[in-house]
Amino acid sequence: MVHRDPDITRKCILDAALKLFSQKGYHGTNVPDVAAAASVGAGSIYRHFQDKRGLVNTLYREWKTRFRKSILEPLPEPHSSFENQFREFWGRLWRFYRSHPEALIFLDIHAHGGYLEEESRKVAIEFEKELVEWVENGQRNKAIRKGSPEVLIAMIYGSFLGLIKLEQSADPLPADVMESSGSNAWAILAP
Repeated sequence: MVHRDPDITRKCILDAALKLFSQKGYHGTNVPDVAAAASVGAGSIYRHFQDKRGLVNTLYREWKTRFRKSILEPLPEPHSSFENQFREFWGRLWRFYRSHPEALIFLDIHAHGGYLEEESRKVAIEFEKELVEWVENGQRNKAIRKGSPEVLIAMIYGSFLGLIKLEQSADPLPADVMESSGSNAWAILAP
């Protein structure tokens, strides 16, 4: 019998779970399907994760952390205009999506799942707090319109997700559309 490195087994499980959870959602995905897609026995999943809920929460925390880092680290040059900082964030959203499309879909589908544990929600809340601070700083500098930072962020992110869904239903969006979408998204924030 061939023994696989536990780290490789864990990665195979997480990769398979990401694909299935992003395609079928939490309730449409079961442990035997994840095991089959990962080419492991169901027992291997339970050696790495307590249950399906533990698996989805681990996956959510890992990808939300990676998403946060890819968007916010390093922060855009603080001496550049807020518009240029925003355009950098917008470009990073696109780069993350292009590199990890299933992960972005997964994060969107599972962002408000009742199965998310407090630790998973905390990762999301901390990320949002950082974005809120950036918006509030822009508002103090009169570079971003007045209004609830949370609402403005939701409008921007919702616009981005709408473009992703449009692209998934058709052909990839051309580069000039991605660029102009950043200008249009900035118009939501501009004073």
